[in-house]
Amino acid sequence: MTGATISRDAAARLASYIEDRRRDIVASVVRSSVLPHPGSIGANSFANSFLDRLCQELEVEDRDIVAIWADAEAEPDEAFERARIIMIGCALISAAYVADCGQSDEVISYLAVRSSELEKRFRNDRLQRKSPIETAKLVSRDEVVASLLSAIEARDPATCEHSRAVGMWCGRIAKMIGMTAEQQMSAALAGTLHDVGKIATPAEVLLKAGPLDSEEWETMRAHSRVGAKMLERIPSLRDLAPAVRAHHERVDGAGYPDNLEGSSIPIVARIVSVADSFHAMISKRPYRQALPVALALAELRSGIGTQWDSVVVEAMLDIVQPQGVTRALRAVRGAS
Repeated sequence: MTGATISRDAAARLASYIEDRRRDIVASVVRSSVLPHPGSIGANSFANSFLDRLCQELEVEDRDIVAIWADAEAEPDEAFERARIIMIGCALISAAYVADCGQSDEVISYLAVRSSELEKRFRNDRLQRKSPIETAKLVSRDEVVASLLSAIEARDPATCEHSRAVGMWCGRIAKMIGMTAEQQMSAALAGTLHDVGKIATPAEVLLKAGPLDSEEWETMRAHSRVGAKMLERIPSLRDLAPAVRAHHERVDGAGYPDNLEGSSIPIVARIVSVADSFHAMISKRPYRQALPVALALAELRSGIGTQWDSVVVEAMLDIVQPQGVTRALRAVRGAS
């Protein structure tokens, strides 16, 4: 056996859960927009076969069963799609299990490492020999991010949409403040995955239509810690964990979970904090209307030095304001 271990009791519960929810899990995998051909019959068959082998290895405690099966003869294109299905499947099972059965570090760790191991099998044992181009695609962090986004979308499409938007803003802010291309990509990915821990947030809290009470708020706040722990277990995304953990810290030290302040907060986390807050303010929520962009920018300005880093806020203002100024000038000219 290799990688993360799982206790006999947890393995039995996970295997039983997979069988109980098999139809829903397979349907979610097959419908995923991450697949080259969503809804294909081949994907349905492979997803069911993967769940068969995964349950078998959980039941007999033999971690080689899926790996040996997954490494069977396959054409490069087929192997590439199989790898995607396995990664999406692991992410969706993890999300569904935690949502229905509660937080389980054992299950999340097992499935995260499982996905990483299987990806590596495809990369090293099949694709590297047959298709260097497809190998490059497979090992990209974007593929792992896509599978996690698929799991987030399965829990709450609005959170997934917000995550994509925050990632876009983070990349633009990072560029504005002069970060390297590689750092810009890391900022964009951290922004995209900043809410990945909400996979484990109970639906009655995550999807509540009104304001949260104090107990529900504490449950929601846990998502930054949970998300960081999830990413720490995925080798290709491990470097994003500190930013995800710290994206709700405040420069005055009044944030969470660690009450970090000022420059002790990772710069990428400070970027995510501004992008996250800005997009949340300009988005409509069940319990409030979206703020106009001008008011959201004013709110960012008012929080400089307390909630947000001044350099990051100024970069956000520089990115957004030119469009607003142009619209205002057009309105003035049209009225004159």
